[in-house]
Amino acid sequence: MFPTRVLNSLRYLLQPAYFVKLDQPLSLALSRLAEEENQPLNEIGQKMLSFALQHRQQAAKNLQTWQSLTPREKEITALACLGYTNKEIAEQLFISPATVKTHLRNAKHKFGLRSKLELRKTLSDWDFAQWVA
Repeated sequence: MFPTRVLNSLRYLLQPAYFVKLDQPLSLALSRLAEEENQPLNEIGQKMLSFALQHRQQAAKNLQTWQSLTPREKEITALACLGYTNKEIAEQLFISPATVKTHLRNAKHKFGLRSKLELRKTLSDWDFAQWVA
C-alpha cells in the first residue's frame, strides 16, 4: 500500500484543472500503470483521459451517423454486424442480394468506411440482438 501523502500527491498530479478526484483503487491502478510503462503519472493520466475523450467523441459521431441511416440501411447494417452474409440478409428480408449490397454500400459511405469488416469493427461494441427475426 502507498502512504497517504503519496496518494494525495497522485490525486493532485492528475488534477491539472482541479476537476478530477480519484478514489484510492483508481489512484493505485494508475500508479502501477505509470510504473509498468516507466512514464510519469501525470502523462499516463493525460493519455488515459485523452483516449477516453476520443473514444467518447467517436461513439457520439457513430451514433449520429447511425441516426442518419434509413430504416432499411439500419436493418441491413445490424444484420451484417451480426455476421449474416448478404445472401442470408436478402433471404430474411425478401429482397435481392444486390439490394442488400446497395444498402450496405450506402451505410459504409455514411460511416466513411470501405468494407463490411470495417463496419463490423466500428460497431463491434453495439448490441444488435433485437434485429434478429
